[in-house]
Parts: sequence; structure tokens; C-alpha cells
Amino acid sequence: MDINGFPIGFTMGMAVRHDALEAYSKLSEAEKERIINECRDAKSKAEMDRIIDRLCGKWI
Repeated sequence: MDINGFPIGFTMGMAVRHDALEAYSKLSEAEKERIINECRDAKSKAEMDRIIDRLCGKWI
């Protein structure tokens, strides 16, 4: 499910992670699209959390 073109899990994760939102805003359009597509393919909250963590430089 998307909200304004963004996966809901991504939107919710970004709402509570200011550092991730700031990192996302600095990406190129191509990088942003890659992240959004990766989020659309995420099958769990844990997977979505890992994507958001990676935005912040936390490579878990």
C-alpha cells in the first residue's frame, strides 16, 4: 500500500527517524527511486527497518 507514492512502512519509518529523512533528502532521484522500489519489495517490518537503518549508515 502506498501513500502519495511512498510505501506505508517507509512513510511510517521516516516519520520517526529524522536522521533517515535527512539522509533520504540528500539522495539523487535515481537513488531515491531505488530505495522506494526496495521498500515496495520488503516483506516484513524488520526488512523495512533494515532499509531505513541503511539510509542512516547503519549497515546491520
